[in-house]
Amino acid sequence: MSRFLQWRKAFPGLLWSICQRESRLEVFTRWRDAGFDAQQFLKNAAFRKQAVIEQDYPLLVEFWDMIHAGRPAAAIFRLKYENVRNPLILQGWPESRDVYSGFLKEAFLPGGYTSACYDAQLQMRVGDADSPVFTVDLKKQKLGDANSAARVLFGGEEQAERALVLDDVVPQSLWKNFFVAAEKATAHDAWSGKLLLGNGERGLFSAHVRLTSWGEPGNKMVRAALVNVDARPVEPERDNAFTLCMKGLRPALEGLYSLCKPGVDGLMLSHIQMGNGRVAVYGVGPVFDGLEWGTLHAYEGTIAQDIQRYGLSSLIVENTLDSVKSIDWALFAPLGVRSYFARPFYLEHGLHAVLILAGKRKRAFGADAESLYADVAAAFGRLVSSWKNLE
Repeated sequence: MSRFLQWRKAFPGLLWSICQRESRLEVFTRWRDAGFDAQQFLKNAAFRKQAVIEQDYPLLVEFWDMIHAGRPAAAIFRLKYENVRNPLILQGWPESRDVYSGFLKEAFLPGGYTSACYDAQLQMRVGDADSPVFTVDLKKQKLGDANSAARVLFGGEEQAERALVLDDVVPQSLWKNFFVAAEKATAHDAWSGKLLLGNGERGLFSAHVRLTSWGEPGNKMVRAALVNVDARPVEPERDNAFTLCMKGLRPALEGLYSLCKPGVDGLMLSHIQMGNGRVAVYGVGPVFDGLEWGTLHAYEGTIAQDIQRYGLSSLIVENTLDSVKSIDWALFAPLGVRSYFARPFYLEHGLHAVLILAGKRKRAFGADAESLYADVAAAFGRLVSSWKNLE
């Protein structure tokens, strides 16, 4: 044990672990001479995008896809900083269903970082997933690769070896919605939401799809991963049919906030719009005083996404500054929110709203939060049901 501790202390990089359900990063070493904020690099997607050379950034997007898929992965990449001249290697593996571990350090490349090194990494991809995955060339409007799960889903077991074309996956009548979402993915690295897919033989179905930019910048390609397929088709437009009764919304939320215990510094409604791949947030309480009413955020990297991904009845983040979730760095941490409790609410077509109680101090919510705030949740549920009745 002492030899292991000595080895860990001398490790020339970061040894790290991510608890996926809690989106929490834990590090086991210090990397004092890294030349950049290595912990922030692992936590914050916006920080990574600013730090990594543009050509190499899609490799990092792909690496995070593999984390969510629970697959071993590695990426060698370069930073823009002059004081970090050598390429870095990020490597990880699933330790359990909920825990993903790895390391970040300098990469030892005797031949240097060449185009062959970059091209080889792009092979790490479509086939290595259990769920349906395919790629699409947006310029040529053509299907690229498709893994076996995608071929079975769209072509059937008996035609699993047949090469698919784009019409097998997205009928031309639905191309507009698909390509609008795909363009958003190339512009913002990723897009998550609900799309109609299928073909005449297979029939149409709705699915929660994650689109990510693919390959070298400028290639205009996306990787599509089907997170889950709905049991029955849902028109994406129906996912936006749930409308908020804006008249009286602020007083209603302030009334709910008044029911909260001391230590809760804000209450938020997150309205999920899966058809558009976005959420709208409405906050009351002192911690949200500076938040614009109805601010829109991409669904990718949100509390709602984690709740759906892991089938959670509630979610607690103990410290947003240890989080690897994009929304925590884009919204909560800048406002001074250090912890929160979130609970989802469902209507006929799935998840439509999330109740979020926020605190300025770390670990403001414990394991008893669900029972402690049951009255707030019940009142919030009645509010959501009243909106449904107004449709």
